[in-house]
Amino acid sequence: MNNVLLDLLALGAILSGIMVITAKNPVISVLFLIAVFLNVAGYLVLLGVAYLGLVYLIVYVGAIAILFLFVIMMLNLRLVELVETGQEYTKSLPMGAFLGSLFFFELLSILPVSYHDGGSLHVSLSIFNWLNTTLLGISNTDTALDSIHHSVGTEGVHAAFNPVVADSTMTTFTQIESIGHGLYTYASLWLVVASVIFLLAMVGPIVLCMSPTPTATATSKS
Repeated sequence: MNNVLLDLLALGAILSGIMVITAKNPVISVLFLIAVFLNVAGYLVLLGVAYLGLVYLIVYVGAIAILFLFVIMMLNLRLVELVETGQEYTKSLPMGAFLGSLFFFELLSILPVSYHDGGSLHVSLSIFNWLNTTLLGISNTDTALDSIHHSVGTEGVHAAFNPVVADSTMTTFTQIESIGHGLYTYASLWLVVASVIFLLAMVGPIVLCMSPTPTATATSKS
């Protein structure tokens, strides 16, 4: 029953994500974005990672999605203009569909994934286990992600991991302690990289929206 609910939530998140980019009305698009966050939050809660699920609800739904709604309602957007702009982009949909199908064909043909369990989570974990074995040289033993998922699912907020691998070192920490311990120790480099990416995402729109100064305009004309 739990696997069925996980599959339904994953399917709902995928369908809602498709509707986010295909809906013509921006308000409807934001509502589907909220549906994506709700499905992902429910997925995480069912996996036993209740803290991340609540963070999704509080941060993404309670703050970011509501901010999107306020910005869209403050802008004077005409639906006719949005439809005309969307028609220009839909001209390249056949090429996008062809490239997307080619990518998934190559992905599914080279990854040795087992479907005997029938769950989408098992398929994802099998892919990650294969990547760990191929790229990092980690054997598919107790350090595999399926054993990690089993530990999380059986022990709830307390997870006991194999202390041999540094990236999976979690003792009797709570979820918040485990996340903080992993972020600021073994994943500190990725935390810095993510902060730089977020900084660029914040500075980029400001630079794009800046109007040229009169001095620069006069210099370019001369």
